[in-house]
Amino acid sequence: MSTAPSAGPLILCYDGSEDAARAIERSAELLSVRVAVVLTVWQPVATMGSFAWAGAMGGVADFTELDRSALEINNRIAQQGVGIAREAGFQAEPLAVQSAGAAWHAIVEVAQDYGAAAIVMGSRGLTGVRSALMGSVSSAVVHHSDLPTLVIHHGNAVRPQRAPQEAE
Repeated sequence: MSTAPSAGPLILCYDGSEDAARAIERSAELLSVRVAVVLTVWQPVATMGSFAWAGAMGGVADFTELDRSALEINNRIAQQGVGIAREAGFQAEPLAVQSAGAAWHAIVEVAQDYGAAAIVMGSRGLTGVRSALMGSVSSAVVHHSDLPTLVIHHGNAVRPQRAPQEAE
């Protein structure tokens, strides 16, 4: 494993949530890397079709069309994240990735492919049973990536700085 820092971009994970937007904004204040890829990962409906939709839809759903729509939506989400990143000072490009597997795996894979300097993501702050049932993408990325990973926790808002008190 190399100890030299990568000259690659930041991978800014963005799912359209306020937590993800906050992570992009906060990372701009903390990190010096200014080039970024805004990554949105989505899972195709077609892979869920055989078990999740089969009973409810009775074979009526056009999974290819649903996936095409999902791709369009996720491209817009990634572009929205680029807007946030650019406002924060990044030179950013969008990337929407379809993943039939776990989202964390796709994030780690994209980061490796881009030779990323680091991965940045928000955390929804799930605890207890909800975390156990839903899993934690940020936790999995931290545990499975060799890259530096910055997780901005839920509610980690930028605190306004107090003006210094004037002497009386």
